[in-house]
Amino acid sequence: MKKNRTDKAAPKVIPAPLNRRGFAFLLDWYLGSAFSAVPVGILWNMQTGETAINTDVTLFEAPWGWLAGLLGLLFGAAYYYVVPLKIWKGQTFGKRLMNIRIVGEDGGALPAGRLAVRQIVGIMILESSFMLTGQYATQMVTMLTAGAIGNALNYLMLGAFLISVWMVFKKGKAVHDLWSDSQVVCGKESETNYTQL
Repeated sequence: MKKNRTDKAAPKVIPAPLNRRGFAFLLDWYLGSAFSAVPVGILWNMQTGETAINTDVTLFEAPWGWLAGLLGLLFGAAYYYVVPLKIWKGQTFGKRLMNIRIVGEDGGALPAGRLAVRQIVGIMILESSFMLTGQYATQMVTMLTAGAIGNALNYLMLGAFLISVWMVFKKGKAVHDLWSDSQVVCGKESETNYTQL
């Protein structure tokens, strides 16, 4: 008598090469920063009438700095979290161009909560010393503490970024991959068995 097998085999995955992962990071860094700058720039232009785009939310008059920072973070979350969750499963625009994607350790789709840890906490805030989303978070903490810990937070974020880069070269996984039990692999979203999240 044969057993009915109802469990599906985990998809076979190939780790993404560092060069493709690096190019995807650079594209996403640029595009995510540009997208998160949109509401901040618009608010600055509405307040000052200047045509130059300011991305320093500490230069806004209260409460506009808080609003600008929150909108910048929300736009960043739309790019880094909503796009890979709802539009291109497991892919930001940079990852899609490089034909790589984010999956769980088992090769399946990364659940929404773990994707949030990876993309929002890990990439957008903690490891983002060079991204505008990280700068907005730091600037908002600076406004909250009257500048007391802004520089220290910048150095902490830079350290987290450097450790993460070292880990990618050493083990093929960044800090945000370890926190979320994720990996970056080759292939299109259709090659992964995505379930309803």
